[in-house]
Amino acid sequence: MKKALLIFIPLSFIGCNSTKKISDSERERIVSQLDYISKIDQEYARIPSEEMTKKYGKDKVWKIFEAKRDSVGKENQNKIKRLYAQYGFLGFKQVGKENTTKFWISVQHADDDVDFQREILKALKKEIKKNNAHRNEYALLEDRVAINSDQKQRFGTQVTYNKVGQAVPKNGLTDSVNVEKLRAEYGLPSFKEYYNFMTTSHFEMNKELFLKKGITEPKLYQ
Repeated sequence: MKKALLIFIPLSFIGCNSTKKISDSERERIVSQLDYISKIDQEYARIPSEEMTKKYGKDKVWKIFEAKRDSVGKENQNKIKRLYAQYGFLGFKQVGKENTTKFWISVQHADDDVDFQREILKALKKEIKKNNAHRNEYALLEDRVAINSDQKQRFGTQVTYNKVGQAVPKNGLTDSVNVEKLRAEYGLPSFKEYYNFMTTSHFEMNKELFLKKGITEPKLYQ
């Protein structure tokens, strides 16, 4: 892989170039980077593959997988920081709706750099007003920052699981009464739909363990 051309841009920057125009050739190069960043991020965002599990064994595979996830995540973050420092927020107008998500995803997973997450969150807020960013991605990142700052979340996008495997909002909600209205405003599925999906997925992934505990089906919200 070729080294990034922007090696002299410090990664602990303050602010960015938010007005620089992007040429067609630059856009092509940026989108190529974003494609790679998204692909490798998703490769290690899921559980280890069956192939990896067979190769390394159940006990060892998670250690290897998580170490690789951390190194990939750090590499992706550095690339995103360099792009942001040079071009600013890469929204719809700069790279298209699909590719702006590829820009955002590594920020969402940059839990070891909450200051950077906060900086992009501020940028996202401005870009949403310009119709240049996804509202749901703002909601997801805001909740991520809240959790990483040990605070309650507004939208309930970040989940954990109780003793019976039911999805619950991590750290709790700031306003449980109005969460459905807020989620709808930001293009998120309903609380019930989302949390039942997460509960069911968690149950299926850990079915053997739950059956041993006498839990034969996911505990859904009614």
